[in-house]
Amino acid sequence: MKKPLLILFILVTNIGCGQEISKTQLESDFLDYSNLISKREYEKAVDYMPTDFWSVYEKNEFLTKMERIGKQMDSISINNIEIVNISETIKSNNKKFRVITYSSDLVFDSSKISERVIEKYKSQFGIENVKIDTINNLIKIKNNSHMISVYDNGLEKWKYLEFNGQSISKIYGIETWAELNKYVR
Repeated sequence: MKKPLLILFILVTNIGCGQEISKTQLESDFLDYSNLISKREYEKAVDYMPTDFWSVYEKNEFLTKMERIGKQMDSISINNIEIVNISETIKSNNKKFRVITYSSDLVFDSSKISERVIEKYKSQFGIENVKIDTINNLIKIKNNSHMISVYDNGLEKWKYLEFNGQSISKIYGIETWAELNKYVR
């Protein structure tokens, strides 16, 4: 009688630890992925993206687009990336997802930005999240964004995709996008 209880205890403990390891892996890999994006190391970053993404988008074309966008944003620094919240696991269309809310500091040159654009930033990000450093001609924006993580069963890893309704709908379906959208605050 004691042996089956011991086996049950071991199974329950392992299941609980497996989920915790998975969440720890999710957090660590997300921060690695985000740092690669902020350093514009796109070749490495795409390894953290869902396998399903590449069935819809061509990798070399996507990398070329990322490089072009990166050059346009060359003067923007992305710093202090922090996870604010990770949703519970969401099951949709035979996939597991989590919505990650994260914050980052965007810093860029303000010398050529009009007051109208600065007011737009204040409206978009909130007055309290936009700081102007007139001495160094910098704008500092506290940005909150969302990303989804998709569990890749074949790799037994969480993969990451910016929270974009068009991409999510195209890859996983409109129902999945609607379900994930419930977790965006």
